[in-house]
Amino acid sequence: MKFPTVPGRDTHGRRLTLPDDLDGEQTLLVVSFHQRQRSLVNSWRQFAAELCGKFAHFAYYELIVGSSGGMLPPSVAGGMSPTNARQRVHDNTILLSVDKQAFQRRLGIVGEQTIYAFLVEDGHVVRQAAGVITPKTAEALESLLEAYRDEKNRQSNSSESPGESSV
Repeated sequence: MKFPTVPGRDTHGRRLTLPDDLDGEQTLLVVSFHQRQRSLVNSWRQFAAELCGKFAHFAYYELIVGSSGGMLPPSVAGGMSPTNARQRVHDNTILLSVDKQAFQRRLGIVGEQTIYAFLVEDGHVVRQAAGVITPKTAEALESLLEAYRDEKNRQSNSSESPGESSV
């Protein structure tokens, strides 16, 4: 399924269009709907940061989804103080103000009770999970990233001319 094209803003106020403006050939998007879900999002953060260090082609973002036409509550950004905002919202956070029902329908999300994680390649969702990260999910995600990296390496090595070296 294609990840829906939606507008967003990063923590510095810059406008983005998802998924086009995202870094990474493979990008993990962790989607939350309520401030109370931050602890669920936190379960993904450390592992995703480790993966970013291990895989150059991988990127990770946290998406906070609010209703279109409305403002996200100050609590989403950590209150009105810029200091609070920096402490609670991470640099890889993107705030979305969208038609929630349409967004959920396009991604097959059945409600706002939990968070959702989507692995996106070339604008398409290739894997998804709901809730906190589990050891099984973490292992499967890392295996997918390794397989993608290994395939890219094989392709680049096979495209070299005889006698050429990538070293």
